[in-house]
Amino acid sequence: MKKALLEQLREWAETPFSNPTVRFEDTYLDNGFCVDCRLCCGPQPGDDPYPMALLDSQLGPKNAEDFYLLDAHTACLDERGCKALGTSGCTLPRHRRPVACGLFPLVLQDGALYLYRICPASLLIPMVNWLALGQKALAYLAKLPLKDQKRLSIHLPESVLLERYSPLYLNLFAK
Repeated sequence: MKKALLEQLREWAETPFSNPTVRFEDTYLDNGFCVDCRLCCGPQPGDDPYPMALLDSQLGPKNAEDFYLLDAHTACLDERGCKALGTSGCTLPRHRRPVACGLFPLVLQDGALYLYRICPASLLIPMVNWLALGQKALAYLAKLPLKDQKRLSIHLPESVLLERYSPLYLNLFAK
């Protein structure tokens, strides 16, 4: 493990998380760890921005104000972090947030759900709970048109996938 991750784990071990619960609400994960952590919303390491597709219903003239954009349909996280991150968390209403934000630390990768390992919720909530949450997320995603499912699915290099993610063996569509 990298030194920065070990330091982060020590910090989390000492953090009195105000709401250490995770549950799935209709279209998003209500992750109580996020308010106290914000690691995934902050500046991201590396040269490759993390893409977060936007649904057609989320497209509009305020996108450039609310997000760093890769293109008209894709917000991203990069070394700047998230444009919508405020002192109390995300400043956007739920319906404006990218689906990726609403599912995190679950990630749709090539049509299958994975769990981002480097998240306090991933580390502190039992895997059996994540499997149940993943099934609920999959049921939500399955209601979206296939074109949206494919747009929301990202592709990560295998080295990144192996280092940072755990497969849940829950498939939305075949790669």
